[in-house]
Amino acid sequence: MTLNEKISPSIRLSRVLAALVWLVALPAAAAPTWLIATADETAQAGAPIVLDVVKPAAQADWPGSVRLKLMRDGKTLEIPLAPVEPVSAEDTRRAYRGALPAHLSGLIRVDLAGVESNRLALLVSTPDAIEQMQSPVEGAMTPATKLGGSGGILFPVNEPALSVNEPMYFVIGSHSTARFQLSFKYRLFDPDSLPVEWLAPLAGMHFGYTQTSLWDLGADSAPFHDTSYRPSLFWQGATVGKGLMPDLLRAGYEHESNGKDGADSRSIDTLFVQPVWRTEFPDGRALIFAPKVYAYLDKSDDNPDIQRYRGYANWNIRYGREDGWILATQLRTGTSGQGSAQIDLSWPLRRPLFARTGGFLHLQLFKGYGESLLDYNLDRGTQVRVGFSIVR
Repeated sequence: MTLNEKISPSIRLSRVLAALVWLVALPAAAAPTWLIATADETAQAGAPIVLDVVKPAAQADWPGSVRLKLMRDGKTLEIPLAPVEPVSAEDTRRAYRGALPAHLSGLIRVDLAGVESNRLALLVSTPDAIEQMQSPVEGAMTPATKLGGSGGILFPVNEPALSVNEPMYFVIGSHSTARFQLSFKYRLFDPDSLPVEWLAPLAGMHFGYTQTSLWDLGADSAPFHDTSYRPSLFWQGATVGKGLMPDLLRAGYEHESNGKDGADSRSIDTLFVQPVWRTEFPDGRALIFAPKVYAYLDKSDDNPDIQRYRGYANWNIRYGREDGWILATQLRTGTSGQGSAQIDLSWPLRRPLFARTGGFLHLQLFKGYGESLLDYNLDRGTQVRVGFSIVR
């Protein structure tokens, strides 16, 4: 008697069914956990690309940014993609945007770097001579911003003409003093305007305004101790971001004064350069280093030695994630060895409205010289305040 004759038909049928179930389940088990899609299978070198990303069910939070892996002729290149707009953690689909390299063309295979995802084939064409004249060349700085992520979206993709600039908050604490700050920036030219068609870098020109006030609530009539007004004109744009090159650069002119006359008058005019480097970690947090280096063009007669207490740079460091806590630090060291340190710790109280905008519990600590322009050469002790911020 053969082995097949010993096995009953029912047992043989059950084994066949089990094999079929295993074969059906095998592709599902091997399926990628992340899915990507594009609206078109064609793209243009040096132009923006938008990717729809679907995260796996087990993924709780959206990454602040993703990296797209490009493969052609055995060579691999990665580019960063930033989120187009805020979404909630419950959303399963999110759009990310980046820029394709200007030198890469032909049939390109793309997938997400660092995670398992499906692979797409893109036919990337090279722009003609006229389009190349209207577009920035590879390696040059472009007005398109690209920083984004859970560690802090300092300069998001697709910013509106009027957008946030520095943090905006109201905090109160030590010695019954309050401090609040308002800040915004305005892009002077639309990307599709005629001046930008003539000269592409004009798309990065901005007007900025920041106002910081100290309010002495504990004194009679609760006067404002001092207010700094900072209008600025600057250019902002993304760079190559390779090696030691920054991810973004901002440079321009800034005036700062307290609007007073007589012995209390204070003012400076500076030219500044602010490169921005960003590093994202696997847990979604990001570290941003954005030193603001400046040279004094003019100083009022009442603060001729301000560099002794403020120096020539603001050392700005920011760490955390956009949907959690963020720690921001600004350090100054004057030529006399005197300086200051400001630490801001914030935690979201609601879902974000826009990039960096929402409602946050805000804790601020200031130690050292020059919390206000009026007190540039005075140390009024450690100031600890708590309050609320809408931009951080």
